[in-house]
Amino acid sequence: MHRIKLHIPLLVAVSALLAACNPTKRVPQGEYLLVKNIVKSDAKDLTEEELRAIIKQKPNNKVLGQRLYLHFYNLSDPEKTVRRKAESDSLCALEKAERIAETEARNERRATRGKPPVKPREKECPRTIRVWLREDVGEAPVVMDSALNARSADQLELYLDKEGYFNAQVSDTVYFNRSRMFSAKRGRPYRQPKVEVEYRIKAGRPYTLCTVNWIVDDPAIDSLVRSTWSQSLLAPGMRFDADVLDKERTRITEMLRQNGYLFFTRDLLQYTADTSAGQHEVDLQLHMERPLARGHRGLAGSPEGTVYHVEDITVDMAGRPAYGQPSTTPDTVAYQGNLFLFTGKRPLYRPRALNSNILLKRGAKFSENTNNWTYRRLTNLRVFDRVEITFDTARTRTPNAADCRITLLPASRQNVSVEGFGTNRGGFLGTSLSLNYRHRNLFRSMGSIEARMSLGLEAQQSLGGGDGAEDAATNLGKEVLFNTMELGPEVTIRFPRFMIPFLATDERWPRTWGRRTAINLLYNYQRRPDYTRTLAKLGFGYEWSKGRNTSVALYWADVNIIRIPYISEGFQEFIRTSRDAILRDSYTDHVVAGLRAVVTLNSQGAASHKRSVFLWRPSIQTSGNLLNLANQAIGMDQLADTAGNRFYTLAGVRFAQFVKLESDLRFYHKIHDKSSLAFRVDAGVGVPYGNLEVLPFESSFFSGGANGLRAWRARSLGPGSYRAPLDAYDRVGEVRLEGNAEYRFKLIGYLEGALFADIGNIWLLKEDAAKPGSGFDPVKVPGELAVGTGLGARLNFDFFLVRFDLGLQTKDPGLPPGQRWIFQPQDPALATTLGRKLNFNLGIGYPF
Repeated sequence: MHRIKLHIPLLVAVSALLAACNPTKRVPQGEYLLVKNIVKSDAKDLTEEELRAIIKQKPNNKVLGQRLYLHFYNLSDPEKTVRRKAESDSLCALEKAERIAETEARNERRATRGKPPVKPREKECPRTIRVWLREDVGEAPVVMDSALNARSADQLELYLDKEGYFNAQVSDTVYFNRSRMFSAKRGRPYRQPKVEVEYRIKAGRPYTLCTVNWIVDDPAIDSLVRSTWSQSLLAPGMRFDADVLDKERTRITEMLRQNGYLFFTRDLLQYTADTSAGQHEVDLQLHMERPLARGHRGLAGSPEGTVYHVEDITVDMAGRPAYGQPSTTPDTVAYQGNLFLFTGKRPLYRPRALNSNILLKRGAKFSENTNNWTYRRLTNLRVFDRVEITFDTARTRTPNAADCRITLLPASRQNVSVEGFGTNRGGFLGTSLSLNYRHRNLFRSMGSIEARMSLGLEAQQSLGGGDGAEDAATNLGKEVLFNTMELGPEVTIRFPRFMIPFLATDERWPRTWGRRTAINLLYNYQRRPDYTRTLAKLGFGYEWSKGRNTSVALYWADVNIIRIPYISEGFQEFIRTSRDAILRDSYTDHVVAGLRAVVTLNSQGAASHKRSVFLWRPSIQTSGNLLNLANQAIGMDQLADTAGNRFYTLAGVRFAQFVKLESDLRFYHKIHDKSSLAFRVDAGVGVPYGNLEVLPFESSFFSGGANGLRAWRARSLGPGSYRAPLDAYDRVGEVRLEGNAEYRFKLIGYLEGALFADIGNIWLLKEDAAKPGSGFDPVKVPGELAVGTGLGARLNFDFFLVRFDLGLQTKDPGLPPGQRWIFQPQDPALATTLGRKLNFNLGIGYPF
């Protein structure tokens, strides 16, 4: 325990240092720092958070309870900063004048030689650290402004009025110097210049809707509104709410545009509220008219009140020369009644392929949903820099018709890139290099092909060369810098439609789905000190999206062939003496062949302004079921392994048989612009049966690592309460439960910080006699959950993020009960140093 107590004074010192920073250091004399806004309201329907958001002045942002950005601002002396900035600006001005003079003299010499003049070289003035901290990182103290307090009170009254509290009264009260401090120099109590502002709201009784009526002179629109009135958001008895009224305007507008009213807009809908009925009730009328029109303001006979149908559809691909082609007069080609404009010898995209993504139809009534889905489908193809859909009624041949024009700006067709980055797998560092090629318009069908050749080098310890972890580490040190190599190509092909065998078209599926066929081919060669492993993969499946919030991936052919052509003698001996069936079967040739399905639900959709969003990704994977049935049906002979288990093979290789379910649920909440919370709950189970009694290594669950329980290295935790020897190899299981929580906050520039807590473990469905405590028992699960806590630093460069996390093993389920928490006394024979309980992780991107 004395080792733990050593760092407690450090934490106390840091806390004291932060607390000692005087936040009022730069507050002008006679002014007061706003430290808190208090809202007290008797309006039960309104939360304090939404009322607080109306207030104009908000205190300085806090990180971990401290006004960190205000402290950064206060670090520099404003007088010195202004003086040195003036000196720097003056020096920059002199240097600029010298550059201009040099350029003018140079241009005179160039003029004598008949050369055009050049511009003087621009140079940005350097900024001092003080200026950078003050202007870019820090936050100026929020000085209380009584005028803004009064405006906030007025804004709160306006907001309450919108929410139906027409008689609400708001008053603001300023409390000066509520906190006392003692000064030894003055020898008497004194108060810091701080204030708290309290807004007291007497909302009273809210007004409710008594009647809801609408007035429109167009019988067709009147009939449509009446037919959908059951879907209305307004009903007698509900509280008057301007936001709900606005949503009702949007609902009616979308409904009418969906039924052909091309030029109908929300501005045509106006409300009139009559409160003369008394008893805090409102008679509401919804008017439909053209407020800015001269003379007749009704909708009947106007463009806004006319139902339009689509007459002609023109697709313009000749907006600019495609891929360097010279600009010429566009040619035309017709397909299924639509006209396609193009330049060159032939259309850049096959009209048939392009037409399958255009949901608008000639002769059909205009539909807002169809128009939006067409735009979304064309944009999601990712082959256009710009997509624009417009309608014109000036040149139509029939009345109440509109011509549609779809303008497409082609994107770059091919690109080649080279990527290099560092890796960290389970604490072992490495490097990776890949050559990438992408083609966006394969066979002119807007299909894509992505090819990648990857080479990875990594430092791994060898377990085959010794009996323990210390020997393994020694063996690693004797090797070259990188003793593990991965090499292999990968090709992924996607087509923007369902390619279904024996079916010539995929039109029987809804056209609103963003349909894609995906084919994936991969070969990977891995050479490690203990073994050599090859992986050949074939994947064929479908991907589609339903709206902005739901996407589905179904790979009905997912075949992986794993071969182990070489195992060192030392590693073979290690496998034999470990008596671990999972480890033994993981390093034998096997096949994983089945299907895999993943559904992703994302509440954010296109609304990036939401403060709280969730993501749920359930998945299922099966293997070997059809192969097992086929072998039984044709009467294939079974083979037997050394344990007497009988099995079928595919091309002489044993195939796995299992079903695996997993659920990944994430929740994100934005506290303010500089801090947020992130949570994840991950649960999964894999059930092996039939042809192979264990889950294949690559399909098993593991815990730990940079994206899991960060206090443990990857595959070094569990299963259950089993305490493995130091030389144990990768630990995997058939059940996983994991939860993560992370508080993220911005620090300085690109630097971000994080505090996190992880909890979870893995288990086997049935306890292994060689691994006591490894079995899954719901009663024992709470006690066998590992807990890791820690802090992290991230470098966020927008296009990528480098993450450094340090995790502490707060609760180790491998220790006996009563000794698992870090603050509990431990048996000296089992106790480890604090350094052994810490784990450093280097990662790319957020962990979740």
